[in-house]
Amino acid sequence: MSQDPEPAAVDREVLDELERSVGDDRAFLRELIETYLEDAPRQIASLRSGIVAGDVESTNRAAHTLKSTSASIGALGLSAMARELQTMTAVETTSAADLNEPDVTALVDVIATEYESVRHELESLVPLATD
Repeated sequence: MSQDPEPAAVDREVLDELERSVGDDRAFLRELIETYLEDAPRQIASLRSGIVAGDVESTNRAAHTLKSTSASIGALGLSAMARELQTMTAVETTSAADLNEPDVTALVDVIATEYESVRHELESLVPLATD
């Protein structure tokens, strides 16, 4: 009995649309992907440090940034997770103590794991430049 393949971490249609939107310039697309792959780990680190510091605003801002940038490159699952975290850390309704809730920290762990899947898939789909 064969198992269903894992769902893609990156939506190829979104990535293809991004490539078309930059005039089918594969090198520029690669630059965009490299920028994302450099920035996303910083955003995840900001999520973790914001939680530790009890800084709702920086945690929420990092979740918002990760949501938007992930969606733009086709990492729709990661974007949805970041959107959920953004909702959970809304500045208007979240206290510093709320950041210590197990579901918040667990979601950040899931986001970090999903990012690794996205990174691996992007590096396969759009091989990075080797200088």
